[in-house]
Amino acid sequence: MRYVLVALLVTACVQPRSARCKQVCARESECVTVTSSPVPFDEKECVAACAVLEADQDNLAKVQKHAECVLKHPACSDVLDCQ
Repeated sequence: MRYVLVALLVTACVQPRSARCKQVCARESECVTVTSSPVPFDEKECVAACAVLEADQDNLAKVQKHAECVLKHPACSDVLDCQ
């Protein structure tokens, strides 16, 4: 019984990571580093939060809009201004 509970907990805690989230968060992390931004940024936390928001239909449009903004701008200053 214990093994079943552990397996369920592990499965529940593991969110699938989308390619879009990985790409957007990697770009944002790169821009934070390049610009020496004082804003703390954790790429893994970004990917996890993005995946949760992406799975929520109420937030999916916001995730798509943010991803489009980040990926269309070549300048890091513009990327960091994306909302």
